Amino acid sequence: MAITHYQFNTLENLFYYYNIELFDASLPDCLVNMSRHRGAHGFFAPDSWKDDKDKIIHEISLNPDSMTRPDHLWHSTFVHEMCHLWQFALGRPPRKAYHDLQWAAKMEEVGLMPSSTGQPGGKKIGQSVTHYIIDGGPFDISFKKITADQLATLKLPYLPNYQINVAPTTSGIDRTLAKTQTGFIAPVTKGKNGVKSVYTCSCGVKVWGKPALQIKCGVCDDLLNER
Repeated sequence: MAITHYQFNTLENLFYYYNIELFDASLPDCLVNMSRHRGAHGFFAPDSWKDDKDKIIHEISLNPDSMTRPDHLWHSTFVHEMCHLWQFALGRPPRKAYHDLQWAAKMEEVGLMPSSTGQPGGKKIGQSVTHYIIDGGPFDISFKKITADQLATLKLPYLPNYQINVAPTTSGIDRTLAKTQTGFIAPVTKGKNGVKSVYTCSCGVKVWGKPALQIKCGVCDDLLNER
């Protein structure tokens, strides 16, 4: 099997497994991708693709730098993003990438406790919310149902070959994709003087990039402010 097909086929199999186990196979197909994103394990990007018939397709993207974590942790990130997909496709999409009560309730329903700190006692709703796994909850049970042989086939065959650098203070926090005018997230690069700029939006999107970029938010369509 070709390398690219083998790698992404694993993610596709995981999507179908958890869609059946935790969402009663109700989720629509989406594009499952891998994208590096500083300080986040994954993100959900609504309305990011369309087919030749103009059908809109959402994207779930996982940070490969975070996928060397234990399997149950990065699987939980995947399901976290699937809850965003559920809300956009079958619920009431929130305003400006906000983690609202409907999303939080779905997270608890599938066995992930939303928490702004990733620990008990954190806020369940807000702009930046991660989660922890509920012991004995649906996700925990579904993950443990995977046999050792099955888990081996659901492991990514290829992992990053360098030191991982995901900021611990925002570990696990999902993001909403910010688009540049060419349709891509701004790369994290240094300017000529070695300085990186931070671009922020009032809806909470944050992007790092070289100075003097013109970046348009894919959530609220406003230009991000450089600082």
